[in-house]
Amino acid sequence: MFHRKEIKEMEKRRLQLADLDHKNKQLRTLIEINTYIANSLEKEEVLKRILYQTKILLNCESSSILLVDRGLKNLNFAVLSKDEEGDMLKDTSFRMGEGIAGTVWQNGIPILINDAQNDPRFSDRADKKAKTTTHSIIAVPLTVNGEIIGVIEAINKLAAGFSSFDLQMLQFISTQSAIAINNADLYNNAIRDGMTKLYISKYFRERLQEEWNRSRRRNHQLSVALFDIDYFKGINDTYGHQAGDRVIKEVAIVLLNNCRSIDIPCRYGGEEYAVILPETEREEALTFGDRIRDIVQGLRLEYGDSMIRVGISGGVATIPAVDAKDPREFIEMADMALYYSKNNGRNRVSFYDPAIMDTARH
Repeated sequence: MFHRKEIKEMEKRRLQLADLDHKNKQLRTLIEINTYIANSLEKEEVLKRILYQTKILLNCESSSILLVDRGLKNLNFAVLSKDEEGDMLKDTSFRMGEGIAGTVWQNGIPILINDAQNDPRFSDRADKKAKTTTHSIIAVPLTVNGEIIGVIEAINKLAAGFSSFDLQMLQFISTQSAIAINNADLYNNAIRDGMTKLYISKYFRERLQEEWNRSRRRNHQLSVALFDIDYFKGINDTYGHQAGDRVIKEVAIVLLNNCRSIDIPCRYGGEEYAVILPETEREEALTFGDRIRDIVQGLRLEYGDSMIRVGISGGVATIPAVDAKDPREFIEMADMALYYSKNNGRNRVSFYDPAIMDTARH
């Protein structure tokens, strides 16, 4: 028989071992987060991975990252651990000093609250939109080179309330996250065109080779679409180069707003665009091309006292529907289809066919 004192000592040791095991798991999760961050420059992927691991690490219901928009002077939800909440909160923002996140942005000091509903700093605007209730929350600033670029939050601890140890963990995550976000932004700026925010042609060629290899390896379909603004020289000659730049930007916005997350829209040349469409068959690619053409055709751009109307032509190629031997020939086929559209009335999208080749050359 064990004495009562021995039983208490055994229970104490059991709890200590359980706590040690829990902290070891947390440490492994932190190492995993750090490793992932160090090996990825895709911003959205990094942020989602961070939030997923934050939920596990802190045993909480949800987590979110808000980033500062210096131009609008507010704090916007960049990504949330629950996709459905992300859809509801994509247009929600906080001013400096508003709510817990806004207060952290203003003061640069982490906040831990286990009774949010009774805290005067708490704002329930996000809860009302997402139809949730925040009971407990930790919010920590994301800081790069002394500048706060955002806030990371852990929301609703699943067991009891958040602890000071949870706060320390989130502070560690915030340090790594801020570095990852900054690195991703630097990389993103390097691979995007400054004027249109579309990917640059060098990145397009690299990604096309990757998608080509993946498509061949998995026997999946891959499409590429090329677009060129109709009568662009006439726009420049009539209205000037500033108007031409405005048109290029507006068409780029159409592409950015109508591509899927897996699509890769690029500025291929001066007034020419290219879009890589993974997992996309011929008819789907043509439907995409026609949708872009139709939206662009509906643009009415006010410029001074004038109203500029815009048209666009497109060419599409799909493997294995077309027999291209490599990515370079694949692009040439889409280019032939584009020029077929140009030579046959413009404001249309054509699919590559060998019969088009001779027509496009003349």
